[in-house]
Amino acid sequence: MTAPDKLPTPLLVAFATIGYLALLVAGLGVASAVVDDDIISTPGVSLVAAYLAAGVAIAAFALLLAGPVSRERPSYWAAASTALGSAGIYTIALAIAAFVSSGDLSTTGSVLREVLLGWVVPVVLGSALVAAWAGIALRRTAARPPRWPWEDDE
Repeated sequence: MTAPDKLPTPLLVAFATIGYLALLVAGLGVASAVVDDDIISTPGVSLVAAYLAAGVAIAAFALLLAGPVSRERPSYWAAASTALGSAGIYTIALAIAAFVSSGDLSTTGSVLREVLLGWVVPVVLGSALVAAWAGIALRRTAARPPRWPWEDDE
């Protein structure tokens, strides 16, 4: 059970999930520009597959983070499990979407090889790790809004 003066769990999860979305989009965009490569360059796979996989990963992130941050003082280790779960779900969703998009198992394997051995999954994992850590830190903090001395009820 959380303290009444702390941020409600659904709102905290929403903030962390929006942060994950922002980090994911920025991270993939910057990494793509730095390495001068597309996120998924395998021919025969539509861009919709990548969007669907990212959407599923974001939803999984929210569901995986909701449990730990509902506790009073969640462990920071939950950030690692949330990030690993989110990256794993991303990979599975991308494989399914790539197969549905291309209809070819070898193309699906090429996409998986590309994202797992390249830079895409590390960016997905790192973005989830930072956002989950921030959500857990927000739950664990004892910070309160500033108050003037005369505003104290005591």
